[in-house]
Amino acid sequence: MARAPAPKDDGEALEGDVLSGAPHPRRQDRLFGHAEVEADLMAEWRSGRLPHGLLIGGPEGVGKATMAYRIARFVLSGGAAPASQHSFDVPESHPVWRQVAALSHPDLLVLRRVPEPGEEKIPTVIPAEMVRKVRNFFGATAGSGGWRVCIVDAVDDLNAFGANALLKTLEEPPPRALFLLVTHAPGRVLPTIRSRTRAVRLKPL
Repeated sequence: MARAPAPKDDGEALEGDVLSGAPHPRRQDRLFGHAEVEADLMAEWRSGRLPHGLLIGGPEGVGKATMAYRIARFVLSGGAAPASQHSFDVPESHPVWRQVAALSHPDLLVLRRVPEPGEEKIPTVIPAEMVRKVRNFFGATAGSGGWRVCIVDAVDDLNAFGANALLKTLEEPPPRALFLLVTHAPGRVLPTIRSRTRAVRLKPL
């Protein structure tokens, strides 16, 4: 089922990556029902075994994008936490939290369905021009000298061109690059993309 577009309210732009009537995942400070999955991913991060690509799948509205933004905030904030911390929590007061919420962090690229400049209609696929930014984004030096993170919400919204363009960078990722791919239908994602990412399944709450 296609998501209803977020209402154009209070000056907000139309966005195709948010459920109607819900706050955007990039502004969510909590993730419910997936503590075990998050703890496992945190353990992989601490051990240096977190893959460069995560394919986060599960039913719509279960928290996939919320998890993606949580991981992005944590990594972009330096990726440090006390040994007792088993989640990707970053305080809302942290500058990176606010930058990610505003999509203004220089080392974060988000591919999503939003209207082209001058348009008011949300496209049915992630615009090709947006996908073309991936190679340049990962070809540049990270603004803070650290990690660069790309969130795709959702990879289901890529057409054949977009999927293949994304695949080229997934196949040969640069150092300190992280892809967080959200999908509502993991089985329909290109096998070549699935083979280059680690599947993370979020169960219904």
